[in-house]
Amino acid sequence: MAVFAIYRYAVKPGRMADFMAKLGQANSPKFNSRVMPVSVRTLRNKVPGPETGHLTLMIEYDDMAAYGLRMAYEHSNREWQKLFEPTPDSAETLLSVEILEELLV
Repeated sequence: MAVFAIYRYAVKPGRMADFMAKLGQANSPKFNSRVMPVSVRTLRNKVPGPETGHLTLMIEYDDMAAYGLRMAYEHSNREWQKLFEPTPDSAETLLSVEILEELLV
């Protein structure tokens, strides 16, 4: 069953373009691994306006095993770790992570 990793970020005012550029780097072929997500969606809250400063990244995997393999790759890749390492000048702050499993009814 599908597994969704939901990452919620607070983005500093005026830094959305910086964070989107970082996500673009993360999507480059140099970070391809044996197991890749089925889909990746980047969403923002439209209320109260387009610059609310919050962004949700929703990543879908085939199953928990695929998610686990991708996480193992990310945790072992120093360049990936550096890209998302929180620093005082980071454009974003990770607020929460949820791992959701699809239920079939």
